[in-house]
Formats: sequence, structure tokens, C-alpha cells
Amino acid sequence: MLSSPLPFHDPEDTAAVGPLALANTNIFGSTRASFNVQKPVRYFASGLFAASAGQRSHVRDAPLPSPSRSKRYTYSGEPLDQFDLDILLHCTAAGGSRRRGIWIEHAALIRALGKRNDAAMRQRICDSLTRLQECSIGIDGDGYRYMTRLVNRALLNSAACASLVEVNNDFADSIRTMRGLDMLLHERRGLGSNGLAKWLHGVLWVFPAGFSSDLATLAELSGLRRKSAYGFQKQCLDALDLLVGNGAVTMFSVEASGRMHIEGRRNNTHAEACGFLSLEPDMLHSNAQEMTCVSA
Repeated sequence: MLSSPLPFHDPEDTAAVGPLALANTNIFGSTRASFNVQKPVRYFASGLFAASAGQRSHVRDAPLPSPSRSKRYTYSGEPLDQFDLDILLHCTAAGGSRRRGIWIEHAALIRALGKRNDAAMRQRICDSLTRLQECSIGIDGDGYRYMTRLVNRALLNSAACASLVEVNNDFADSIRTMRGLDMLLHERRGLGSNGLAKWLHGVLWVFPAGFSSDLATLAELSGLRRKSAYGFQKQCLDALDLLVGNGAVTMFSVEASGRMHIEGRRNNTHAEACGFLSLEPDMLHSNAQEMTCVSA
């Protein structure tokens, strides 16, 4: 049995950030990290929690879009969306620093989400917890494969309208490295059911000063690659208008080439870090590669 983590250098620590972020690598964690230390960018700036899951069909070892240059991610289970991330974040916040399961009352969770407490919503929560517990993530690096989960165990008690949930430490520890979880949850609630606004808000939680990306990459990472170029750009601009309203975005612009620049607020210790999201050519689907900026 290993008594200490295996150290290795992870090039992903700086692969997805621009020059302004290189002076501060805390946003991704130490440049010398354990193989089982997951970074927030892997959850918030990837295709793991899509803006919209669409039709849910079980997949096995499906490629997971990610800005990583050094690793390949795979996913097994039913596709996840931003509602699933809401559930997971609230369970993580409720658990605090505990390493074991936390008893979650569905009524309290529904109130925290700002949703209506009815049978359909209670069932939706149970369905989400089931997806979160059953899914698994594979991470292939240089000579190794690491497999992890989001929820280790879950006891769903529909009669008591409550669940016992044990969030996986990989996810919980990653979230605890960032500040402002309460503010994150509060602002996500204010975004309602706008999945793309929540996905972009998550990226801005990792890159609070802002980030830039081409529209094709954003469509791929957010799980909306099947939308038309015009449709995705319009949805993206509407989501950004919503984020301007809640203060997460101060300004944004779209170049004729389709590259988008988003400036976020500068109000925490990582404010000087600016993100740059891009994908390897083989990670972009053919229809995403054809996306270009279209004037609204």
C-alpha cells in the first residue's frame, strides 16, 4: 500500500491558461501534484456537466471534451447537465469538511435550488443522485489510467423524502480549494434554468478575471455542438447578458473570426488569472469546426 501520493508534473496545470495566469498556478493547484488531485477546471470547463444533456442514453468510455493537453478523459454513465452539478455542489456544501455521507432533506435542497416542491421535482432529485452515483470518469495520462467517481454512495429514501449522500473526495476536495462556494450557489440560483449561463458562470468561477475562446470550442465543451452556428451564438450572447446582470461578467465581445472575449469581475485572490480555452483538432466534431461568427 502506498503511504504517500505519487508526485508527477502535470502539464495541464498551465495548458489551459493564458500568459497572465502563468505567474499564479494556484488556480489549478501546485505544479507538483498527486495523480488523484483533481482541479476545478476539469469539472467546470469541460463537457462533464453539459449546458443541456438532451436525450439521456447510457454511454461507456465515451470521450469527454476537455481543454487538457496532457490527458484524455472518458465518461461512463448517463450524460450529466447543470442541474446535476447544482445537486452535487449543494451536497458538497452541506457536507462541509466531512469525509462521510451527509443526510440531505429533499425539501431543504429544493428550497436552496429555488424550485417548486412537488412530486416531479422530488423524483428529479432522486434521478439526478442516481446518475451521479452510477457514473465514472477515466483519466488517461502518461503511462497511467486513473478512474474516479462523483458520488461514492447514495441511499435514496423516497418515503422520508431524504437521501444519504457521500460525495467523492476527489470532487469535494477540488471544490474546497476554491473560495466563495456560498456565493457560487447563490448566483447559480439566480440564473434559473439557463444551462449555458450556468456553464459559463462555472468557467468564470475558475477564471474570475475572464477568458477567451472560439465559439466552436465553447459549443463542444458545453455540450451544445449540435446547435447551428447562429443558434449557439445567440444562446451564448443571451447567457452573457444574464451574467452581466448578476455581475459575473463586466463586458464581452465577439470577433469576426468567431473568437469571444469575456471579462469577469476582479474580486478575489486569483483575479490576475485569465483563461484561454482551446481544443485539439481531433476533439472538435466536424459540425463544430464549421461554426463561424454570425451577426445577429
